[in-house]
Amino acid sequence: MSNVTPMMKQYLSIKEEHKDAFLFFRLGDFYELFYDDAVEAAKLLEITLTSRDKTSNIPMAGVPYHSATRYIEKLINHGYKVAICEQMEDPKAVKGMVKREVVRVITPGTLIDDFGISQDESNYILSLNHRDDIYDVVYGDISTGDMYSFETKDLDTLYTQLSRINPREIVVSNNSEAVLHNFYNDPPLITVVDGTSSEVQLLSYIESQNKQKLSHLKDIIEINVDSNLKLSQSTISNLELVENLQTKKQKGSLYWYLNKTETPMGRRKLKRLIESPLVNLEEIKNRQDVVGKLLENFIEREDIKAALNNVYDIERLTGRMSFGNIDVKGFIELRDSLEGLPNVYKLLSSIGLIDNVLFKDFDVLSDVYEMLKVLKSDAPKTIREGNIFEYGVSKELDELRDIQNNSREWLENYLSKEKEKTNIKNMKIGFNKVFGYFLEISKGQAATFDAEKYGYDRRQTLTNSERYITPELKEMEDKILKAEDESVILEYNMFIDLREKVKGHTERLQRTSEQLSILDCLISFADVSNEYQLVRPEFTEDELEIIDGRHPIVEKMLGERTYVPNDVKMDDDTFIYLITGPNMSGKSTYMRQVAIITIMSQIGMNVPAASCKIPIFDAIYTRIGASDDLSSGKSTFMIEMMEANDALKHATKNSLIIFDELGRGTSTYDGMALAEAMLKYIHNYIGAKTLFSTHYHELTDLDASLHHLMNVHVKASEKNGVLEFQHKVEKGAVEKSYGIQVAELADLPREVTIEARKVLKRLENTNDNTVDVTQLELTLDDTSEQTSTIEEKIKTLNINHISPIEALTLLSEFQDELK
Repeated sequence: MSNVTPMMKQYLSIKEEHKDAFLFFRLGDFYELFYDDAVEAAKLLEITLTSRDKTSNIPMAGVPYHSATRYIEKLINHGYKVAICEQMEDPKAVKGMVKREVVRVITPGTLIDDFGISQDESNYILSLNHRDDIYDVVYGDISTGDMYSFETKDLDTLYTQLSRINPREIVVSNNSEAVLHNFYNDPPLITVVDGTSSEVQLLSYIESQNKQKLSHLKDIIEINVDSNLKLSQSTISNLELVENLQTKKQKGSLYWYLNKTETPMGRRKLKRLIESPLVNLEEIKNRQDVVGKLLENFIEREDIKAALNNVYDIERLTGRMSFGNIDVKGFIELRDSLEGLPNVYKLLSSIGLIDNVLFKDFDVLSDVYEMLKVLKSDAPKTIREGNIFEYGVSKELDELRDIQNNSREWLENYLSKEKEKTNIKNMKIGFNKVFGYFLEISKGQAATFDAEKYGYDRRQTLTNSERYITPELKEMEDKILKAEDESVILEYNMFIDLREKVKGHTERLQRTSEQLSILDCLISFADVSNEYQLVRPEFTEDELEIIDGRHPIVEKMLGERTYVPNDVKMDDDTFIYLITGPNMSGKSTYMRQVAIITIMSQIGMNVPAASCKIPIFDAIYTRIGASDDLSSGKSTFMIEMMEANDALKHATKNSLIIFDELGRGTSTYDGMALAEAMLKYIHNYIGAKTLFSTHYHELTDLDASLHHLMNVHVKASEKNGVLEFQHKVEKGAVEKSYGIQVAELADLPREVTIEARKVLKRLENTNDNTVDVTQLELTLDDTSEQTSTIEEKIKTLNINHISPIEALTLLSEFQDELK
């Protein structure tokens, strides 16, 4: 400190209070960063790293203040905090050091404007506190004001909720930090604070970052974690509810299939509905009723859609208004959004939905719309340029504008008079910021012009002309500029007053935006139902009967090609399907479609089937696909067992379990033993409706001892040596696995599949489990030393402990070596 300038002392003092943030330090027209901030920011933002001066060599980097948004957004998206330090005084009016303060700390979870925030995604910040064996959680989206809380003693439930909420930032007390690091491989931004309750520590943190209280934050809604269908993050991912498993894009997901919404609010709401299906029958049926009404009234539905198409993001506009950073454009968007609401009310009334609990007391906000009608549609974006309000709103403003408007006419008349008086016909009138208004005369005429005679005062000499002012022109200039300045100040104050008035209606705006968002979703449900001929499911106590069920996303992706529908019939007597069939035959799709239909039913949606009777499930547990988690060191098999454990530990009789080829990640015997043990456990102790696919054909004998289990298979046939998938699920176990035929479809080298058939024939002809691997004939050149090496490898193989795919892989490797 003692070796730096006063300005750098000021910087270091402010930086000391914001050690965990990049400090954007305002110096004139730039935000400057120094020391480590500058070095790191230069890398992240790809800006020039320089130094404060030659003697100190203090690292420095900067960005123009008028284009700082994109740089700040980039840092936020990298998970950093940015402290904005502004000049609090006019440098021209201050002697010595200008006062500077941090006016806001921008963080990933406290965003309330356009810094890196997705229109279609909620932007949650979460607070966690662990006390008395209870995990106390409060979370919210500051941009919309939505606030929620829940408590749980169960760590698995906490982790499931963290996955579902997917917060961008977490505020955590000291005693809870380890819980997060045990869960996250790549955690969001985590800030450790001193706190006694999650609510207090979250609200205190939000206010400390934004430097003000946010009046738009809604009352915290207490969530019962059992009040929605439980879906873990792995289940949401496995079922591709919000993004495609391979591409990580929306296309190919249930969200993509259902999304015909018109508003950003509707799109965010739709994701929440998909990730949190209902378990309350009355609420589900109410949504179904609304969808039914919308389906019956096509014309009115289209008219409501047209009205919603003109609605902007009322939720986030309201949040920005509360924060105090809404601009004129934002208010115009809010006004335009409200304009069509009376028509929406009228249309809802005409089809009998205005008294529905979802739209009861629908507020069209006519008074707020009238307040905002005073704004000019072509007003500039910022609030410090004037020209914001319509004529007739303020008498004082109109008078100031008249001065400005009449000044043009006055200036034109004055120029005409001066031309006539001086007899200089090419005289011009102009304006610049240095001299104000001036009269300009060409160089040739100025040479003989008697300026003193006419009261002209020369102000500037140019190459081709001379510029003069007159007392009369100067007097008018003062009036014009004063009127301009006063009108800008007046309109700024009028806008602030308008903002405060509208701010008083925050709760009404939020309530209406919530109703519009659910309406947007239900109209989307009706559109999709109409387009794909979906049917309303009937809810039962225990019976699950889906006739001609279809996987909605696969059906849509197939386009004109025909999707093969399938049935599922389960009840207390039969609640486990053991599914066999070759790879690529459609086992996974069949199981996924049952889960997707369940979710669609419980969000109040119609479903892709000829008919559907379905119970209300409390949870869906899945294990689908095989992938290692290299970042955490978890193998395929470990992930399988963790996801299976989640189901076996938490599933109830009212749950749906989907296990796809469980046990592939270990040896054949281990996998088969575990699969059989799990089936028995589900059968004897849980009673959950279960779809369990397998390649272990030995398991199909279980139907003799497990009386609630039924064998089904996905039919395939072989014609002229070519495998044909029929994608039809039928009763009974599959007769053949068709593994080699599938390998042929995958275009494996012909030599591999020919040899595989020989191996398979010998294995099938062997009566015991001991196979003399030296008898396996390979069409290889055994005269080379390399062949001997491969023979030795084959001799050491334990056929009983490798899977078919591992055998094929080894055969391929042997061929590569020989080549």
